[in-house]
Amino acid sequence: MTLSDRVEGALARIALRDSALGAWAHVDTAGARQQARRADDAAPLRGLLLGVKDIIDVGGLPCGVGSPIFRERHAFADAAIVARLKALGAIVLGKTVTTAFAFLDPAATRNPHDLSRSPGGSSSGSAAAVADRHVDAALATQTAGSIARPAAFCGIVGYKPTHGLFGLAGVAASAPTLDTVGWMSRDIATTCRIHAALTGEPPSRPASRLGSCRTVHWERADEAMRDAFLLCAAALGAAEVASPPAALDVLHATIMRFEMTRDLATEWLQHRELLPQSLREFLSGAAPTDDAYRAARSARNGFDFDGLFGASQVLVLPSAAGEAVAFGSTGDPAFNRFVTLLGCPSVTLPFARGLGGLPLGLQLIARPHEDAMLLATAAIVEQAIRDDGSWPSGITQAALG
Repeated sequence: MTLSDRVEGALARIALRDSALGAWAHVDTAGARQQARRADDAAPLRGLLLGVKDIIDVGGLPCGVGSPIFRERHAFADAAIVARLKALGAIVLGKTVTTAFAFLDPAATRNPHDLSRSPGGSSSGSAAAVADRHVDAALATQTAGSIARPAAFCGIVGYKPTHGLFGLAGVAASAPTLDTVGWMSRDIATTCRIHAALTGEPPSRPASRLGSCRTVHWERADEAMRDAFLLCAAALGAAEVASPPAALDVLHATIMRFEMTRDLATEWLQHRELLPQSLREFLSGAAPTDDAYRAARSARNGFDFDGLFGASQVLVLPSAAGEAVAFGSTGDPAFNRFVTLLGCPSVTLPFARGLGGLPLGLQLIARPHEDAMLLATAAIVEQAIRDDGSWPSGITQAALG
């Protein structure tokens, strides 16, 4: 099969299935065909079909950040990460749906496993497009849990790099000291391939010591998640570690509210009536003071990683409280906030099924800048899950009726 054949197959699949799924904000048919014709046979990511979350610029394409306020906006140039991926051979098929301003209000995208369920948010379209095999991978962002949770709900791999590993030029800001651009794929090998091409890092040895972290939100996890997680952690030989302090959630909330209130001030003042309900309520609250914001950032910067990780190199914890919630919500990022706050790299893997038969996600995290080691560890864990037979099976045609 030629690269042009692959692109045509992907475009045909999108045309067939996306009217029910709603994963795409814009499909660049002509651009994808042109990229396929001009592909460099020697490019390390040649043939990688890519979706791009609609808060990340692709030159010449719409970038509406999920809001009617910017419905007519077109990007003048590629975001830095898009330009690098294109140069490495990736083919951009278009823009995937995001929740408005990458916040909690749900978009129209459905979960490919069950159309009555949420794909998570805010990277809703990226997760659904990857899970339903429209593309090999899709760019996404995380400010609280917007890579980990959609990946978990849709039964795919989600990678949130160390904060700052990949630049945010050309990415619409939510809270810049939290915002992180990463990606989703259907297997860890694809994620590792992209990471290696972007960073040039050689393969790393996997972690020799894993820790099991229930977190302070353990009671929010449903019974199926708790049972599956404990069995998995035991099978991996992960020693239990203390939960990170609940105060980290307060620090995250302080930083996120301060930065979002500042960065969305124009939208709030000029287009308040066009903002979705949850975002309006969030922005209408009192913003933290400058002193509170500086104190929160200082506390984050002084965090004791040794106290969290101990002797463990990688921690495992739930990616979400359970399987995908009903459509109309994007779920709860409780298990992800502290990870994003601390800038830790994380990988979500599907590892079991919940009571409704939908995927459950396992989150692996490492200290900042240990991305290569984390990915190598995730590859070992993924294989162990597959060998155990509990890996969620692929999307079937019946999923979309």
